[in-house]
Amino acid sequence: MTELPEVECGVAHTHEIIAIVNSESDTYPGFEALEAEAQAACLAEFEPYIGINPFDSELFVSWLVPTLTTWDRDDDRQIVCVVGNTNGADLVGSVENSAR
Repeated sequence: MTELPEVECGVAHTHEIIAIVNSESDTYPGFEALEAEAQAACLAEFEPYIGINPFDSELFVSWLVPTLTTWDRDDDRQIVCVVGNTNGADLVGSVENSAR
């Protein structure tokens, strides 16, 4: 997996990682299948981390999935779940348990 920049919570940032989950697939399932797996996994992780249903939140959830290259070359199986403000504003501080 490519390294993501780490930013202190008190410094403005665009996204916050809420979960990292491993793909359930043994072999590369293809981009569309990984996207579907990521969507289900990240939506499931949203409410326990944020404290509100994702469909009632002012935050959006998104994800990063392995590519075929990183899957094969780096044994990358990680789905990275992130959130950000739907209005595009930076986050300052953690959104964990914020019920936003």
